[in-house]
Amino acid sequence: IELIIKCQNSENTGYRVSTVFSFFPNYRIFSEIVTPFSVLNKLETSVYFSPYIQVASKVGLEPGKSIKLETADGVGHFLRVTLKMEKQIRGITWLKKIDIQKAGVRCRSTELATLSEQHATLKEEYARAQKSIVKEILTVAAGYLEPLYALGNCTAQLDVIVSLAIAAVSAPQQYIRPRFTERSSNDADGGGIRLRDFRHPCLEYQDGVSVIPNDVDLERGKQIFKTITGPNMGGKSTYIRGTGVVVAMAQAGSFVPASEADLVPVDAIMARVGAGDCQLRGISTFMAEMLETVAVLRLATRDSLVIVDELGRGTSTYDGFGLAWAISTHLAQTIGCFTLFATHFHELTSLAHLLPGVVANYRVSAEVFQHSSGADEGENPTDVIMLYKVEPGICDQSYGLQVARSIGLPADLVAEAEAASAAEEKVELMWVGLGESMDVDKNVPPPSQSDSSQTDAGSLSTVVVAERLRSHLEILLDQALSEANGEFGAFAGNLANEMLNQPSLGLDQAMKELLMEI
Repeated sequence: IELIIKCQNSENTGYRVSTVFSFFPNYRIFSEIVTPFSVLNKLETSVYFSPYIQVASKVGLEPGKSIKLETADGVGHFLRVTLKMEKQIRGITWLKKIDIQKAGVRCRSTELATLSEQHATLKEEYARAQKSIVKEILTVAAGYLEPLYALGNCTAQLDVIVSLAIAAVSAPQQYIRPRFTERSSNDADGGGIRLRDFRHPCLEYQDGVSVIPNDVDLERGKQIFKTITGPNMGGKSTYIRGTGVVVAMAQAGSFVPASEADLVPVDAIMARVGAGDCQLRGISTFMAEMLETVAVLRLATRDSLVIVDELGRGTSTYDGFGLAWAISTHLAQTIGCFTLFATHFHELTSLAHLLPGVVANYRVSAEVFQHSSGADEGENPTDVIMLYKVEPGICDQSYGLQVARSIGLPADLVAEAEAASAAEEKVELMWVGLGESMDVDKNVPPPSQSDSSQTDAGSLSTVVVAERLRSHLEILLDQALSEANGEFGAFAGNLANEMLNQPSLGLDQAMKELLMEI
């Protein structure tokens, strides 16, 4: 390309087809531009030096400062003299003035006018010859499109394979060969995605980063849906994304960053992660999130791997939780695909009680401690150390306030935020504790689609209990607000006891005692 196309003066004159191949008989067509190309080069040399220097010398002006050689469409080459030095050329008959502008006086000599006209003519001739050559080049190149596409595809595949091989042999820790088992339509046959001590392949290549390895266990008949809770910046997103990357690498034929990897092939890896809008298309952040979710729900099958990161955070808490609950239930129960669901809606952990043997709760561990001294007055001295280890269980706090404090948010704002969130967090912890207190047989298979609406007191999730109590709690609060006085505690306790003893709720004695404590 560099031999054929000359781009030295591309900013001024555009590209030019070179005559380098004109010396070869097989490139006969290039001979058509040899003459105009050579003449044009000589003419430009003459224009830029001979007439320009001669005129500047005769009128006593300094080239490049008070007199300059320029070109313009429709005018050609001309000399521009500054208005300040216009008197130097006043009265000179062999310099023909073109016009007077703010930038100066435009003029040219008879010799320059002749050379400029010849330059324009040769340039047009050259463009015509070049156009025919470019057409011929495109015609010949079009015949090689299919081999060129095949070459590009082959090169891309080779690049991927070599890159994966280099990553495997030069990784800080060992890569292993994954093992695959055949898919089975029977849940009793097990099969799933099991990774031991896996690392995110991009994370461990960063300088100064020590990666904490984690395990993944998604197995039919035990757990195919993981609800992952944990603090902000605790590693939830890295965990679910790393799982998707490792599974994709394994199915591409690569070694993977883990100590063990036993997998069943998945037909797709679908991700609903990140947050972003598209202003040009009128799509908000929440709408983009829902569009991606709809695509996942439509395309995911029983053999898919779905990773979801904080679904529902783009709208109100109640709407977001409702959507997260409904979508989680659909993925786990209706589609039955392998799913990793990272969330800050701690109420979603109740799904493990409603769908035992399908949904399991995991958390990203963190260590919380308090300073014995040295804290500023009015500032909570709590610190959080992220351990980045995913383990079974529920994380009932997100520690967002600690993160805000650590990056320098003013202490008075953090204190105000703590006071505002304390009441809501207390209610949330009560409901999570209520769900954990339920005696649910982990070996009972999940309810089928036909009887999923039939529940008894022993298998109610916290959300179902909350819905049954909602109307009664509203009555209790209305009466409490209207009759509040010094004996409010006893009054509220009597009303709560009366409400919990209603037969329609179907609560056992243990449940009543727990709710009375709340």
